[in-house]
Amino acid sequence: MRIGRYFRFIGKLSMAKLTKRRIPLIVILGVTNKCNLNCWYCYGEHPHRNDWIDFTIKELLEIVRALHKLGTQVLQLQGGEPLLRDDLQIIINEARKFGMICDMVTNGILISQRKETVRLLDKICISLDGPPKVNDRNRGKGTYEQIVEGIKVACNLGLPVRINTMLTSMTSIEDINWLIDFAYKHHILVNFSPSFEFVPQVQTNKIRPYEIDNDYLRSLFRHIVRCKIKGAPIQFSARSYNVAAQWPFAYQKRRVHFKEIPLDFAYPKCYHGEYVFFIDSDGSLYPCCNFWGRAKLNIKTDGLQKSILNLDREGCQTCYIPAYIDRNLFFDYVPKVWYNYINQATKGGA
Repeated sequence: MRIGRYFRFIGKLSMAKLTKRRIPLIVILGVTNKCNLNCWYCYGEHPHRNDWIDFTIKELLEIVRALHKLGTQVLQLQGGEPLLRDDLQIIINEARKFGMICDMVTNGILISQRKETVRLLDKICISLDGPPKVNDRNRGKGTYEQIVEGIKVACNLGLPVRINTMLTSMTSIEDINWLIDFAYKHHILVNFSPSFEFVPQVQTNKIRPYEIDNDYLRSLFRHIVRCKIKGAPIQFSARSYNVAAQWPFAYQKRRVHFKEIPLDFAYPKCYHGEYVFFIDSDGSLYPCCNFWGRAKLNIKTDGLQKSILNLDREGCQTCYIPAYIDRNLFFDYVPKVWYNYINQATKGGA
């Protein structure tokens, strides 16, 4: 059943490229502003958005139906923490009714309590930053044990599980190796995402943009590449991390225009804002998180279809976020990237 939906996704992608149409094939949907953790690097600043008004269940069901009509094939639920919504099961069932592949990004804390909801998903991404001391430093004291329990529950439910790790200035090579060993042990995948500077949306001094030393982040990317080449269960392709490691600018620069790009830098075409859309839990629409805090369109006031058709990447051509690079390479039919995903799928990965 899941394989059939992936084939349909590929067919829709091929049609979109052939007709040069803008289709929201993948939509990341923030279903709540609320979060039960207080991660210091959170670009969503969700610990300080708990009093923001969430989408109603009626609004979310209308969004899912509208996305179906627009051609959405993959719906990834995010927050805040999506499992804080008691009605999440209704949303997932609605998406599945339309044949969407349902994914979710969660901190994992509530998985044990929400098994009946979680089992409806096609795949799941759970945040884990390293061994107990490292993870709890970033995500809160005592969270490691709860997250690991959530990972075990998701695995026992038969879901393809991947863990997401934030790379910060405090991440070490040993932490990366530990996470790879953890992924091996639990037969899951791991991906690594750099923390990055963002435009704050709330007035607080507790959460602020965070930067990593350029040479240090480059060394982490290169180590990840070496591990991937050796067969480590890392979700994204070696090529994606190679592009990130070869980023020809300071890592503080995340959005680049065509005229700024050196001729010898091989970068993939970006399809965010054409096939991929981020809807924040306040209704703001973005092509990706690199535009966070700079929203010019909001689906609550501008309408969903109109917002998608008018979203502008403002000339941005590329970035160094491995998840985005990998997705763009997939959209460009790069053989090794496709092989990476096919190989993971045949082994039960995400």
